[in-house]
Amino acid sequence: MSELKAILSGRLSGYDAKALAKADFKEELFQLLFDLDKRISDNAAWVLTHLPKTTDVWLAERQNILIDEAMRTTSTTKRRLIMNLLERTSFDPDHIRTDFLDFCFNTILSDEPIGVKSLAIKLAYAQSAHYPELLKEINATLRMMEPEELPAALKHLRGKMLAKETINNKTK
Repeated sequence: MSELKAILSGRLSGYDAKALAKADFKEELFQLLFDLDKRISDNAAWVLTHLPKTTDVWLAERQNILIDEAMRTTSTTKRRLIMNLLERTSFDPDHIRTDFLDFCFNTILSDEPIGVKSLAIKLAYAQSAHYPELLKEINATLRMMEPEELPAALKHLRGKMLAKETINNKTK
């Protein structure tokens, strides 16, 4: 077992995660993201979220792999953390992954935790931003969510995204 894997197999403090992110372990951390041990893979994802913004290009180069893992994992923690990483990347309007866009739309209306749903809304919007017909779809999906039944965080994000859509419609 590598030293990093041994560290990730235990409990990590926020300080530990930040320190590991500052060290040059990103390639090994990325490989450990797929470890069969849930704690190791969840911890690897958590440390990766602490990478400096200067590594966003590196993350973007791995966007498809991250998307695949976000859709495949059974760990809600890991899914949320990977979706956080994906939020740091940009989506090429000529190469939108419809399977991931569908995943995001389905997640928005699912029983996933609030953090995952919030990220699904943001990622669906990021992928849809260049396509008026997709923006209409995200707008319709958000309107299906009953604001009075939503937790405060989702209610706020829903309103923010619907306002963004209204602004986009006025500028076109």
